[in-house]
Amino acid sequence: MKKTRNSRITRIKKKMCNSSIDIISHLPGNVLEKILMCLPIQDAVRTSILSRKWRYVWVKLPQLVFDDLFYRHFHKTPHDKLLMIIYQVMLLHRGPIIKFALCVSGLQSCSEIDNLILVVSNNDIQDFTIRIWKGEPYKLPSSLYTCSLLKHLNIRSCILKPPPGFEGFNRLLSLYLYDVVIAEDVLSHLISSCPLLEDLTLQSSTSLDSLEVVGPNLKSVCCEGHFRSICFSNTSHLANVSIYLQGSRNKLFLSEGEISSSVVLLGSVPVIEFLELDFCIVKAFPGPTSAIRAVLDFSEVHGCSDVSLNQLRKVDMNNVSGTKPELEFIELLLAKSPMLEVMLIELNAQNIADHLRIVKELTGFRRASPQAEMKFVDQDED
Repeated sequence: MKKTRNSRITRIKKKMCNSSIDIISHLPGNVLEKILMCLPIQDAVRTSILSRKWRYVWVKLPQLVFDDLFYRHFHKTPHDKLLMIIYQVMLLHRGPIIKFALCVSGLQSCSEIDNLILVVSNNDIQDFTIRIWKGEPYKLPSSLYTCSLLKHLNIRSCILKPPPGFEGFNRLLSLYLYDVVIAEDVLSHLISSCPLLEDLTLQSSTSLDSLEVVGPNLKSVCCEGHFRSICFSNTSHLANVSIYLQGSRNKLFLSEGEISSSVVLLGSVPVIEFLELDFCIVKAFPGPTSAIRAVLDFSEVHGCSDVSLNQLRKVDMNNVSGTKPELEFIELLLAKSPMLEVMLIELNAQNIADHLRIVKELTGFRRASPQAEMKFVDQDED
């Protein structure tokens, strides 16, 4: 009797297990895809051995992400063999590849990557990420520039040199460029030839003389690097701006009479809500007319009577040393921002007396916003 009861319990358990398997296996295809997309790519591929029904589920996944979760299982594999594994996975794939990411730690530039990009360029790619971490920058192949459906582009340590006749990515929404090698005019043209672009991030370790940012749909811009001049035009929807001009910590030394870096900004951002600026001290070589100026050279500050920043609510300014252009710019922001809530200023004062002088002058400026609060921190504070 006892043996019969145990047998019955065993049959019930097996039936429950089989029922659970059947429930998962018979879920709609889009649900199965979402489940597999939550897994690292190597685990998604392994589901092919679960049963005949699972054998080809992963090959239709719309995204292929090869990151450090993937690399963790192949950390002893040489990169050339690793890229071959990735290539074989992609050859087995069927259907569109909406999202592709190749961001394995230590990845070096090599010609094998060309084949991967060729595959994704022929599969309706919309979201593309590649990050090179070691060695020389990787020159992106011409196949990338044929991706007409591209909406998001994120690249690191690559060479951007579009072929003749390239007319831009007319569906691109976000562009993230980190340590990318690109000519100034090509960069400006690339930005302006993406009419739907909303989010732009540039981080450059090389010097660029001038950059023109044209974007009728731009909402957020972050620029960090050695830019001598940044000009914004046709950016009437730009709400968030962050500019970090490198050299502010070590000071830039220019020959006498050389014009300091500038940012032409206010007239092109009528709906700006957040503004973050990292000031850069520019000092001439020793001489009888040596002078210190701020990197933001607003020579037309007093001619900005028609500027109105009705949406600006927060301003962060770093490395402020109390120079005349800096103070005039802050005065302008306070006078033209009726919705301003807080202005955070990081001071780079020489001594306590200098600190108090700057604070006294700044707090004496007229404010268009009655609730505007000014907060001061020293540069050395965390």
